[in-house]
Amino acid sequence: MRVSLYLMVLLLFGGSGALEIPLNGQGPGLGKAAKSGARTLRIAVIQMKSLDHDVDGNLRLATTYADAAAARGAQFALFPEFMATGSYLFFDTWDSAEPPQGKSVQWLKSTSRRLHIWLGASFFEASGSDFYDTFVLTAPSGNEAGRVRKQIPAGAEAYFFRGEVGPHVISTPIGKIGVGICAENYYCFAASQFLKDSADFIVMPHSSPDMSNGGGLPSPPGTHLASWYAKKLGVPVAMVNKVGRSYKPPPNEINGVFPGRSAIVDSDGTVLQSMDDKEGIGIADITLDAARKTRADQVCTGVGIAELAVGGSAGAAAVADEYARAQKSYEGNPVRKAKALFLSGKQ
Repeated sequence: MRVSLYLMVLLLFGGSGALEIPLNGQGPGLGKAAKSGARTLRIAVIQMKSLDHDVDGNLRLATTYADAAAARGAQFALFPEFMATGSYLFFDTWDSAEPPQGKSVQWLKSTSRRLHIWLGASFFEASGSDFYDTFVLTAPSGNEAGRVRKQIPAGAEAYFFRGEVGPHVISTPIGKIGVGICAENYYCFAASQFLKDSADFIVMPHSSPDMSNGGGLPSPPGTHLASWYAKKLGVPVAMVNKVGRSYKPPPNEINGVFPGRSAIVDSDGTVLQSMDDKEGIGIADITLDAARKTRADQVCTGVGIAELAVGGSAGAAAVADEYARAQKSYEGNPVRKAKALFLSGKQ
């Protein structure tokens, strides 16, 4: 069975915690305090390629980027969605899934501890009889600070993993960090939760391709998405996407490329980084300032966020239809259950 996952993804319509202030504004905490009480945090977005299902190779590449970001003074480094898994989801992707404390999580912990920085990335998790798209945040101590599972798989993604409703804000010593995984950011539930829980800044790991060469839609630029959230909430936003393309050979190869377009937007709406399609690191000092938060009564209503629409109402309907069919297939697939139990060590 062949599924045009990326086409379906792109049809998608589209308070504050205590802050740690280190001595001299250095190290893994926040920078020097301004007179207003604002704090700064140097954040890096790692716009990288990921080879399909090459977990070890992708983690080796990620190590070079993490080292380079730390050398430039980054206190927080954000990697794309499915950084270690690769860019292509198909039924053989299940074989590359990891247990909850697998290679990706161990890499995040050990690298955070070695570099003494915060790190965040999502990986393809096998837990019990299910698969998930799971974002993990690790602290400079090397401990896990929190994790978020993608709540709504984007259309055909539901053939391959389950969504899980749960908190999308992680409380840490540097503030409350909102986590929106790729297509989730086009749904109102994410923006509403960030507002309700008074997130101090938001991170958006993406694996969002440009499918226009194959008749699909282009990936929306990160500045557009990040700026919408920064304006509505009054908090900094970091969005990171992959570059390159899927290296899956025919007949399952996709006709698309990952365009990058990662962005960092500050809490006052200033675009600090707007990247192109080249592999590399975007880095900026974001301002965490409770006084800049809009504290709006609401930022959106309904299911999708109209201002961020990519495919319009027709695209939204197509994704919803594909999601329903994919979810049904996933639930009734005995191979999925057996593989998840085996990989998670439950069988």
